[in-house]
Amino acid sequence: MRCLRRAALAGLILAVSSSATSASARAADVFLTLGGGYSPSGNQASLERNVLFFQRLLKDRGLDENENDIYFSDGDHPDDDLQVIDRTSIPKANQLMAEFFGSQRDLGLSYRNHSIDNVRGSTSPKNIQKWFDDVGSTMQKGDRLVLYVTAHGSESQTRNQPYNTSISLWNHTKITVSELSKMLDQLPEGVSVVTIMVQCHAGGFARLVYNEGDPDKGRSSQKRSGFFATVHDRPAAGCTPDIDEASYVEYSTYFWEAIAGRTRLNQPVDPPDYDNDGVVSFEEAHAYTILKSDTIDLPIKTSGEFLGEESGFQDDQHPDLLPRDLEYSELLKYATPADRAVLEGLSAQLELEGEHRLEAAERKKDERRPRGRGRSRPTTTDNSASLRRKIANDLRGKWPALANPLNPIGIELMTDRSDDFIHAIESHPDYAKYRELADANQNSLNDREKLVKYERFIRTAEDVILRENLTRLGDANTIAAFEAIIQGETGSLER
Repeated sequence: MRCLRRAALAGLILAVSSSATSASARAADVFLTLGGGYSPSGNQASLERNVLFFQRLLKDRGLDENENDIYFSDGDHPDDDLQVIDRTSIPKANQLMAEFFGSQRDLGLSYRNHSIDNVRGSTSPKNIQKWFDDVGSTMQKGDRLVLYVTAHGSESQTRNQPYNTSISLWNHTKITVSELSKMLDQLPEGVSVVTIMVQCHAGGFARLVYNEGDPDKGRSSQKRSGFFATVHDRPAAGCTPDIDEASYVEYSTYFWEAIAGRTRLNQPVDPPDYDNDGVVSFEEAHAYTILKSDTIDLPIKTSGEFLGEESGFQDDQHPDLLPRDLEYSELLKYATPADRAVLEGLSAQLELEGEHRLEAAERKKDERRPRGRGRSRPTTTDNSASLRRKIANDLRGKWPALANPLNPIGIELMTDRSDDFIHAIESHPDYAKYRELADANQNSLNDREKLVKYERFIRTAEDVILRENLTRLGDANTIAAFEAIIQGETGSLER
């Protein structure tokens, strides 16, 4: 009898194992990309190039054979829907005239149709809902949806729901956090979701881990993780009509190059494999972006948003928790390899030293925070401005009509006499110094970009402490929910 029971048990285990193996073999990744602006004037070339960069990465990894659907701006409509600037197409004399006597804004601006192949349709809420009805509904348990959004975004329009931000879609439509959450709810049970979102106010979508994006409505039973260019109440860097991809500094530029091991321009980069497991995970790409990008962005991930809701710091009611002002050497004990890379890397960039780095970063942040009422403009010391004015004034002495560059003399200097005009500027004794200062100024950080580096350090340090404290709080269900988020964040394109 025992032998029969053992045989039956062995058969059951084999059947379960075979079923699990079969389910694992069937598990597939589905890629959904939402890109573009809300109208031609808000549909910049960088959004198109982001989609093309991502598609090239998928092809290089052999993942382009997966279900891979793209919705971009007006879909396959032949109208010119993309705003582009190609400054190299503008004659040099015109470029210099704009730089010294006019404005470089929109110089070389034009419109064309986007060049993304195999677009499934326009980014309308109706089309996206239809995708979930037609494609999402066919996914199976164990499948993973990778949702990449490279678009514009808006802050919440509801005062008491500040995290219900939105993705701006074609023809001035939108999808909010709560609306996308309901679409994701339609996916079959057992399908997981990873999002990479780079639009303004993207951080509101970090709360997709909750029903309708609202912690008061409980946690979603679906496994959801995500990475976001910035927090819910800030714009993001990056959208530009400039076709020069060497100038792109937005979130997905760094995120995808970290995974690809190559830049947009196909230059190799050192893969940020911080845990030395041979694979660059989403989490490591996010850490790499925090370290490498010099922008106004404050990147976040779902796990950090979850910790902010579910964990806490030491207080009178919880004396066993770690304090927020934990000494740096203790902080590193609880850091993951990716966390450590960020903390050590930003410490070096910001010249933070000693055991009280979190406090020092807070002080530095407060010193740089704008004072007074109203919104402050990001400032950068422009050491080249006075030289530019001096060169312009000297040329007006030579050609007084340049008081208005549209005077006939100005037109001549950009056409028939362009060689004379170019020579007059480039041979000016201050031009070489001006160009050096102007180039240096373009690469320097403004006040907001300097401030956000400290905020990135603080947020990373707090997440490390809150993660340990979540464990110490000991709620098994909350810990399990957090571990499910981490499982998604530490995954990769190849799983």
